[in-house]
Amino acid sequence: MAQKILIVSNNKVTLDAIQKTFNGNKHSIITAQDGLEAVDLALDQQPSAIFLSVRLAHLAGLEVARALRAITPTMNVPIIFLAENQADARSVADAHLPFTECLLAPFDAARVQALLASHNANGARAHEPRVESENAWMLALLDPLTRAYHRRYFMHRLAYEAARSARYHVPLAVLLVDVDNLNDINRDYGIVTGDAVLVEVAEHLKKLTRLADVVGRCDTQDFAILAPQIDAPGARELAQRVVKKISEQHFASDKLDLHVTVSVGVASVPGNDLTENLALLGKAENALDRAKRAGKNRVEIG
Repeated sequence: MAQKILIVSNNKVTLDAIQKTFNGNKHSIITAQDGLEAVDLALDQQPSAIFLSVRLAHLAGLEVARALRAITPTMNVPIIFLAENQADARSVADAHLPFTECLLAPFDAARVQALLASHNANGARAHEPRVESENAWMLALLDPLTRAYHRRYFMHRLAYEAARSARYHVPLAVLLVDVDNLNDINRDYGIVTGDAVLVEVAEHLKKLTRLADVVGRCDTQDFAILAPQIDAPGARELAQRVVKKISEQHFASDKLDLHVTVSVGVASVPGNDLTENLALLGKAENALDRAKRAGKNRVEIG
């Protein structure tokens, strides 16, 4: 049966060896060369199996696996680690991750195919209880306070979505959300209260956005939303919903009833040009600056 297989390695010899194993088969092969790209492709393409090098740039193979095990769409996808040496193989064994196997270089074609066939035949394993292992992937991808994505991961996703937008000519939007009065709250009520406000704002942003959107924390009081396949009117509407929702919300903490507002800068593109796509963040920053200068608690378009 034809399958979609993701192969992740920054070692060309390893990548070629695994790809050649499936030459002549009808499998659809997807490749990635770093850990963050692997997470993106696993979520986007939903492969039936993943061959994953232990040593990767940006996010190590074990952290990629932990991330995928903590996310519902990929929690049961078989992962076959590709270890370059015994030390890598031991690190995989010590991790005790579910639904995983490990191959040690040099990679034998028959063994690769046998492991894939074994996972296919043993589909009942996908119904085993979920194993939570969030700590490592949270540190790699998420801001520990708000659980929004780190700026580094947000920027990686922006580059990925910008390229995909240009390739398929679909719109893309970026929204920058700034908490207007956070400095005043920190000064008057303390940083703990300010942090509680940031956590609650982040939760509202996640509820207002789609699963396909990326909510990141870009600065001490700024959030960013990456919205694939949303055109200019849709981006404006989302920004207006964000401003309205936050301004109407009562942020209660230790008998305080705080009024919080946000300003939002919006930038969107139709997806015709990669250079224009990559300039989205700068345009959104300029729009946010105008919103702050114009009195805050408002939306400006870049």
